[in-house]
Amino acid sequence: MKLAVTPFNTASIDILSDAGADIFIIGNEQYANRLVHSFSMEEITEINNIIKSLNKEIYIALNLIVHNDDLPKVIEFLHFVMELNVDGIIFGDLGVYNLAKNLKMENVLIYNPETLNTNYYDSVFWDKKGIKGITISKEITLKEIDEISKKTTINVSIIGHGHLNMFHSRRPLIGNFFKYTHDKDESYSEKRDFKLIEEIRDESYPIFQDSHGTHIFRDKALESYKEINFLKNILDVFIIDGIFKDTNYLVKTVNNYLEILESKNHEEKAKIISDKYKLDHDSGFLYKKTVYVKY
Repeated sequence: MKLAVTPFNTASIDILSDAGADIFIIGNEQYANRLVHSFSMEEITEINNIIKSLNKEIYIALNLIVHNDDLPKVIEFLHFVMELNVDGIIFGDLGVYNLAKNLKMENVLIYNPETLNTNYYDSVFWDKKGIKGITISKEITLKEIDEISKKTTINVSIIGHGHLNMFHSRRPLIGNFFKYTHDKDESYSEKRDFKLIEEIRDESYPIFQDSHGTHIFRDKALESYKEINFLKNILDVFIIDGIFKDTNYLVKTVNNYLEILESKNHEEKAKIISDKYKLDHDSGFLYKKTVYVKY
């Protein structure tokens, strides 16, 4: 099992590599949603060279919701990525699959529709399409993840650590809120420190708005410290998403997981580390079914 991270800048690549990260997930905001940082084409090229020199892997996020007007730029971006010879392209729109297939790039595609890969026949279907792998839904249990992993022949990944997105609207909801309150300040765009608080709930949900709309996340970040020793035997890639955090947090998180994996008393070590984060982290849906199911 390889550890994948979402770096915040070019300088952090070496730091995270030394910490033990195996895969780096980066992207540009024109072609991807919910990035920790948007890298320019020049930066992506530079980072690709750095990662290859470190003998590590690079995945490109291309999880844009593609509309007709977006197709020309997506094709152009795929040509750009093809020249880089990357190790993976994470996508969620089926149009991207067809465009990549036309370029004979489907073998590096990783399908992550966020909530839809919930059974092992999803992986069987995509295996027949010749893609590299799938990312299992973030809203199913550990038992279901195990069942899917045992019955697939393509790479399987999960977002195992970090804040999970639970709502995306194309509408500029934060902007509309400030219009309603007659606030003239437009500095809210791209800010990542807003929280949504409902009157009937105790939780506060991280929320931000960007060019793709508004994104709302679970109040607590997911952690899988107690589960990582089990997951290492059934997953190909374990993703640590650093959104709302920073490089130091990513480094510490990678160190935590490796410390558990390398420990002789991994259960005890996992409990100690997990307890340190219990105030603002939890196990997500690993042990409880979400009330929302796929129909």
